[in-house]
Amino acid sequence: MTYTPSPCLQIAAPDTFIELQKNQPLVQQNTMLLDQIFASCDYDFDHINQVIDPVLSAQQRCQLTTLYVQGVTVNQRIFLATNLNPDQEIMVLPNVSNWLIGSSPNCSIFVGHDDVDRCHAVLGYLSDIGFYIADVGSQTGTRINRHPLVPLERRALVNGDLIELGRLRVEFFVDYVGQARIANEEETRH
Repeated sequence: MTYTPSPCLQIAAPDTFIELQKNQPLVQQNTMLLDQIFASCDYDFDHINQVIDPVLSAQQRCQLTTLYVQGVTVNQRIFLATNLNPDQEIMVLPNVSNWLIGSSPNCSIFVGHDDVDRCHAVLGYLSDIGFYIADVGSQTGTRINRHPLVPLERRALVNGDLIELGRLRVEFFVDYVGQARIANEEETRH
């Protein structure tokens, strides 16, 4: 199935569709991805154009594993993009303040891995600290850059952090679209 934008959308946002054409094979594999990005950006073409490239190229940033979670802020909207799912396809999660990670299909980020508890950890966003993670009492634990988390303690995440859910390793990236970064954020912490 090929995604064909309506003629009015092509006129309204030509740069967005030029970017989509460059990534056409990926978009054709997962046409729902476009709907997710458009909805997460409230159909604002300027923001969509700025978000497309970072979301589609996130896996290329991985250095330690092929799995990632990417926090994206677009002005006041916050969402996650990840390939942490059974098919390792890019998915964009809705604009909410926290996302539960676990092996339960009811979790926002469903992970079918033996080391991941039904409700393992929560990723969230607070305006004063940015993106964070907290273990919710899992059996195998959660680590950031190999340092274990105390259950229910929030740990701020920065670009390049390595998240370990038991033995499952995931890289974290953050992209601030159309705004300045949080003042004292480190670029990478390995």
